[in-house]
Amino acid sequence: MVSMNTNLSVLSGMKDQSFAARGQAATKNTRLKYSAKSEMFQFSFQIKTDTRQQLNDQNSIFHFSQLTKEDKAGLFYKNTPISELSIDQASDLIEADGYFGIDKTSQRIIDFVLTGAGDDLDRLKAGREGVLRGFAEAEKAWGGQLPEISYKTIEKGIKALDNKIAELGGNNTGIIA
Repeated sequence: MVSMNTNLSVLSGMKDQSFAARGQAATKNTRLKYSAKSEMFQFSFQIKTDTRQQLNDQNSIFHFSQLTKEDKAGLFYKNTPISELSIDQASDLIEADGYFGIDKTSQRIIDFVLTGAGDDLDRLKAGREGVLRGFAEAEKAWGGQLPEISYKTIEKGIKALDNKIAELGGNNTGIIA
């Protein structure tokens, strides 16, 4: 005959093992969730950094005549230092069909997000958020106000990302603007 104490200790041991097993599963799930969140953060950070760089380059060309020789020396276009470009050549780069124009700059930003996110809605949203954060950092770096070309560039990029998110059945609720 088994005593009541034995039954309690057996049940208690089973309960502890059950909690331990759930704890391991919970820990694994927590690690997976943390890993996914970390990956989304990293992706958003990469997008933010790329967007900021694209807009900084665009604005440097826009303000070409105001840049110092040192500033120009740190910028390159097709392996040529920007400092070696004439003002007309630099102006051509920000024209509608120029490398730093609205269409081509926004397309580079869009392509970077879409390549990294594919059809993953969470990654697309993280990429969109990163674009907006990169834009905000570029504004801050340039004294709070960017030229109109930058606002048009980011508007075009965000619109394309919003369309892709909607195409996949997502919405932008809860995404920073």
